[in-house]
Formats: sequence, C-alpha cells, structure tokens
Amino acid sequence: MRIASVLKLVEFHKATFKYIMQKVITIVAVLLAVASAELHRVPLLKVENFVKTRGNIKAEVEHLRAKYGLPQTSSSNHEHLSNFVNMQYYGVISIGTPAKDFKVLFDTGSSNLWVPSKKCSSYACKVHNEYDSRASSSYVANGTRFSIEYIKGNLSGFLSTDTVNVNGLSIANQTFAEATNEPGTHFNHAKFDGILGMGYQSISNDKVVPPFYKMVSQGLVKNPVFSFYLTRNGTSSNGGELIFGGSDPSLYKGNLIYVPVSKQGYWQFTMAGASVDGYSLCDDCQAVADTGTSLIAAPANAYELLSEILNVDEEGLVDCSTVSSLPVITFNIGTGKFTLTPTDYIIKFEKYCMPAFQYMGTDFWILGDVFSGKYYTEFDLGNNRVGFAPVV
Repeated sequence: MRIASVLKLVEFHKATFKYIMQKVITIVAVLLAVASAELHRVPLLKVENFVKTRGNIKAEVEHLRAKYGLPQTSSSNHEHLSNFVNMQYYGVISIGTPAKDFKVLFDTGSSNLWVPSKKCSSYACKVHNEYDSRASSSYVANGTRFSIEYIKGNLSGFLSTDTVNVNGLSIANQTFAEATNEPGTHFNHAKFDGILGMGYQSISNDKVVPPFYKMVSQGLVKNPVFSFYLTRNGTSSNGGELIFGGSDPSLYKGNLIYVPVSKQGYWQFTMAGASVDGYSLCDDCQAVADTGTSLIAAPANAYELLSEILNVDEEGLVDCSTVSSLPVITFNIGTGKFTLTPTDYIIKFEKYCMPAFQYMGTDFWILGDVFSGKYYTEFDLGNNRVGFAPVV
C-alpha cells in the first residue's frame, strides 16, 4: 500500500508540474506576443546585385563631407556621384490623403524628411515619385524656403505639412520639404525618392520637428526608441528591419550594451577606445552611429596608423592576397568589445580590395553600415543613449 501511495503521489506531482509548466509557457508566450505587438516594423530594402566600385566609395566620402559640413576635395565629379546612393538601406512611407508611397533612406545622420515635389524641374525628380499637394486633402501649406548643402549645389525647395504614414504609424501634421531642385546627378540613379532624417531636432534645417519626435508626442509608439537590424547578405526585398518602439531580442545575441549620447545632434557618444594589432587607435574618442553611410570614417591619426598597419597604398588599396592575414580591429564601447574582421571591413570590387575606413577631416569616428551591419543598434531618445549587440 505504501508503494502504491508513493507512486500515486509521484504521478500527482508530475501532473501538477506539467500543468504549471504549461501555464508558464502560455504566460510567457502571451507576454512575448504583447511585447512584439508594441514594436512597429518597417522592412528595409537593398539594391539588388549592386557591386561597389572605387568611384562609389569616393563619391560617398564626398557626400559625407557635405553632410557633416566638411571641405570638399577637388577630385569629385558628377560621374562619381551618380551612384553613391546605391549603397544604402531604404524603406517605404506614404504621404497625403489618399496616401502616396515614397521610398526613403532612413538616416540617423540627418534630421529632415524630404521628397521630390511635383513642382520640381530636375531630372532626378522626374524619374522618382513626386509629391503633389493638390492631390492630398490633408495638405496644409507652409511655404518656408528649404535648402540642404550637397557636393555640387543645394537641394532646395519649400516646406509643406501633411499626414505621413510609416508602415501603419500615421503621423498627423508632419512638416517636410518638397524638393524643387536636386543638384547635379547625385540622385538620378537613386533607388529611393528622398531621405527621412532620424537625428536630433537640434540639427534639423529650419528646426522642423523630425518624424520620430512626432511619433512620440502623438503617442504612436509606447517607448521613444527605434532600432536597426541590417542584413549584410540580404536580398533586395529583405535588407533587414527598422523597428519603432523598442528592440527585438531575437535579432541580437546577449544584452544590448549602452553608452550615453555625449552631444545631442548626431547620435554621438564617447567610445572608450579602439585598437588594432596591439596598437591604440584612440582613447576616450567621440563616435557617431550613422545609418546613412556604409563606410567608417576615422580621425587623422587613427587613419594614418590604420593605413600603415593594413599596408594601404597611395591609391587607397590593399593587396587582395594579404586580406586573410590582416588584423582584427576592436572598438571598446561601454563595457563591451566590438570587433571587425578583414571580411567585415575590406570592400572587394573587380580585382581590387579597399578598406572601408576613410579619412574625411573629422576629429570623431563615423560608424556606418560596415559596423551596424554586424551590430544591432538601438537609438533611445527617451534616455539619450545608444545600444549595441551582435546580430544573430
């Protein structure tokens, strides 16, 4: 009888444990579903079968110089500039009522939203989607003149206000720029129509309130946070995700490592240090997380040391046969160490190899998609911090 009682008791406890575990699994599933429902995802696209060239790299450097207000080199030309935009990730938004779709580059290195205007006469506007205020019942006139400096002239136009929808998040009364002149041949071959800036309002032209600020103030996102997951080997229809309202832990390993924003303009922070092959590249240096570039810009001293260690020639190239033996580069951010291998930072095109590291005249680092393609990046506007973790 005692054995039978013990066996019954064991079976009872097993059944109870199983019931409890099922309840726990159900609760966890519900919590995860709720958390996931609070995240708003924008699929990112990439240019299909795009092959980088030296001209593309040079053009992007010149674009970055203009973007950060730095002196231009005398070697830039229209042909080089025609394709720099093809190295970016972009997604779809809509403007107006009824809504019209626009492909935009989501750029944490700027803070304005602009799209081509129906009133634009530039060739670049005519080969892209154009905003027509006359076709939108929710349009509100503004008319303030607008201008952004680019390499071969100003992208200019005027401000307007309308409803902007970002994958289901409908922003009321969003002011943006209608571009009436797009300079040179910069945007002729761009796969996107315009740019949606995601930096701080302090660097917004005309102090226009950026779309993400509006999302927060209008209660469209639960948390004032957005994050990027970029797939380096993705397809044209699957380049990753831009997530509004938080981060998705299933897309990165471990925990995000945070650092406070040191200057509210670009997403700038203090990097504890960077090193290569036992040599220090910098200590307590400033860095910017920029989704609007694929490159990494380094300050002068760091770039010179990198060039020497990587054996970069006068043309900015490295011997492709030596790539496998090149050193790992380490960035110390917060409490973490974030590494880039030669596979990560060497760009191969035709029979040439070029480091993604460039010098533009900045005294801070600019970490573009070469870095954020390997490390999931969270931008926390509420706590003024940036978080990083290795992608899955």
